[in-house]
Amino acid sequence: MISWIKYNPTEQLNKLDCPVLIVNGTRDIQVPVTDAEVLHKAKKDSKLLIVEKMNHVLKEAPEEREGNIAAYTNPDLPITQGLIDGILDFFKESDIL
Repeated sequence: MISWIKYNPTEQLNKLDCPVLIVNGTRDIQVPVTDAEVLHKAKKDSKLLIVEKMNHVLKEAPEEREGNIAAYTNPDLPITQGLIDGILDFFKESDIL
């Protein structure tokens, strides 16, 4: 991870010549939605998908930190509703599928 520090994410993102989907959850305690918004603003032709109640590991999580962290290691929790549909919509809109 230390080697990643030398890279500016917005600069790297703008080097891409393909459709870009930026995904973030409203309950991600590691990467705030504002970070995703900054990336989206830097790459104007990207699509931003904000998934309600989703945490960093793509699972629906409670607002309180302890319960959110517990969701990281619970294999019984499904992927958050809306994530798969959002990804599929992006693929369809981008003519990837």
